[in-house]
Amino acid sequence: MQGFKSTLFLLIVGVLAFSSPGHATGAWTVEKLPDAQGLYPGEEMLTTNGIETLSYFKKGDPDKPLVVFVPGGFHLARVAYGYPGGNERDFLAYWLAQEGYSFLGASYPTGNKVYSKVYPAFSIRDWGKQVAAVAKHFSDENGLSGEIIVLGWSAGGQIAQSVYEASQAAGLDMSLYVSIASTPPIPLLLAAPGAISKAENGLSAAPQFYDLFKKYVLAQDAMNGHTIMPWDTFESQVLGEIPVAMNAIMMASRYENGEFVEDLDWSLADTGGLKVTDFPFVVTISGNKVLDNDHALTDRGNWGIYQIQHLYRNIVLPVLSKSEDIDPANWQSLMDRMNYATSGALNARVPGNHFFWYGEVGARETVQQLDMLLLRAANLISDIEAAVATVSAKQ
Repeated sequence: MQGFKSTLFLLIVGVLAFSSPGHATGAWTVEKLPDAQGLYPGEEMLTTNGIETLSYFKKGDPDKPLVVFVPGGFHLARVAYGYPGGNERDFLAYWLAQEGYSFLGASYPTGNKVYSKVYPAFSIRDWGKQVAAVAKHFSDENGLSGEIIVLGWSAGGQIAQSVYEASQAAGLDMSLYVSIASTPPIPLLLAAPGAISKAENGLSAAPQFYDLFKKYVLAQDAMNGHTIMPWDTFESQVLGEIPVAMNAIMMASRYENGEFVEDLDWSLADTGGLKVTDFPFVVTISGNKVLDNDHALTDRGNWGIYQIQHLYRNIVLPVLSKSEDIDPANWQSLMDRMNYATSGALNARVPGNHFFWYGEVGARETVQQLDMLLLRAANLISDIEAAVATVSAKQ
C-alpha cells in the first residue's frame, strides 16, 4: 500500500508540474465580430483571443450569480436557450430568468456552419479560458457581481477545473460547478460507443452519436407532449464536429500537424482532473431513465471525490494541519458534516434522460433543484467552517 501511495503521489506531482497545453497564457481578450452570419436573435459572435465564440446573454438581477451553460460534445449552447419559433418555456434560460439569474450560453467552436472557420487544436485549457473570458466580458458590461455558477452538461464536465482556474485568473468568483449529467475531467473514464474519426476539416466526427442524440431528443419530446425542436433543425443548427482534445474522457489525444496523436500525459494536464486542490465545489443533477444509465448510476460517485476533497483540502486540512486540538462535540459535528457531503444530499434527480433539462417539464424542475442544491451547499460549507473555527481560535 505504501508503494502504491508513493507512485500515486509521483503521478500527481508529475501531472501538476506538466506545462498546461493551450493557445495562450493569461486572461483572454474579447472582441465582437460584427459581420457574423446565421445568428439567432440575442446571439453575438465574439472572438476570444481570436477564436470565434457563439454567445447568448440575458440579464437578470445583477446581485445574483451569472449562470453559465456549457454544452456537451458536438452541441452548441442553443439547446439551453432555444431557437426562433420555439417555445421559450422549453429551455433552461427561461426558467433561470424566472428566478432572477442572468444567463450566459457559451458555445465552444465546432464544425457547425455558424462558425466561419474551425479550430482543430482547441484544447480544454482553451475552453476554460474562453468561457471565463466571455463570462467576465458580460459581467463587466452589465454591472454584475462577478459571481458565476457554471452548469456543465455531458462532456462539458471536462471544463470544471480549467474554467475554475481561468475564472480565478479573470477576477471572477466561481462559487459552484453544477454537473448536468456530466462526466468529470478524467481522461479515458468512458468507453466511446463506436469509433471517433478525423473529418476532412480536421475536427473529430462520430456520426453514431447523432443517432443517440436523436433518440434522447424524441424521448424528451414525448415526455413533454410536443416537439421541442424539429430534429432537422436540431441537427443542422445545433450539432457539429468538435476538436479532438474535447474527447478526452473517451479518447486522450491532441491535434498535431494535421493528425490525432494519442497522448495521455498531455490530456491529464489539459483536463486538470488531478488538481483536486484547485477545483470548484460540485453539485450534481442527473436524469432517471435507463436510456441514460451511465449518468443515472455513476454521477454521484464520479463527482464525490471532488466534493469531499474540496471541503477537506480547502477548508478542513489548512486548519487541522496546524492544530488537532478540536472540541469533541465540534469534531463529531465535522465528521457528520463530511459524511453528509457524500450522502447524496448534494445530488439531485430530474425525470428524463441525458437531456432531462430539455423541455418545459425538466427545465423547470432542473432550476428548482438547482436552487435547493445551492442552499444545501451553502449551509454545508457554513457548518464545516463553524466546526473548524474552534480550532483556529485556540492557536
